Amino acid sequence: MAFTTADITTDHGSYAASRSEARARMIPIRSERRVRVGDILLFEFENAQTLQYQVQEMVYTERLSAPGEVAHEIDVYSRLLPSSHVLTATMFIELNQLDAVRDELRRLDGVQRRISLEIGGVTVPAVEIPGIDEDPDSPSETVSVHMFRFPLTDETRDAFRDPEVPAELVVDHPAYNDSTPITGATRRSLIADLALPSS
Repeated sequence: MAFTTADITTDHGSYAASRSEARARMIPIRSERRVRVGDILLFEFENAQTLQYQVQEMVYTERLSAPGEVAHEIDVYSRLLPSSHVLTATMFIELNQLDAVRDELRRLDGVQRRISLEIGGVTVPAVEIPGIDEDPDSPSETVSVHMFRFPLTDETRDAFRDPEVPAELVVDHPAYNDSTPITGATRRSLIADLALPSS
């Protein structure tokens, strides 16, 4: 389910008055959609709610008001909307020591190309979503934030929707090899993302 400019307020004073409530509503939603793999990689699976919130925050903090500006932000974030056969996620490389960021990113070079979902023993490689100004045909540099989609076949989609089928998020990089099962509330939330459109 997508969202439009009608769902985003440009009345910054009104949003400021309700901003803390909006943040409080989003905390449990975002929490159950987060999957940590190892010590420093955090993935947040996106949906219409998380993306609409991010657009609203961007519009508020940047004080955007023109319909075209709001529509542009919606276009940028809508690339991360899941669908009946696609899960999407943002990956954050969490580095606490700022003086070590450059060395750590160099150590993790290419990690964004070593992400996958394992669903019942079947590997679903992540496909990176390039930045709005990036060349989709050129390999991206390893930075602290990357966005992905996980395209599913009918078979892997149906398997993921069965909680009895094991699923895990995997990072298979020479300098960072780890995985985390996707279970419980997180699995249920992502299963809802894969609902088939009504006919």
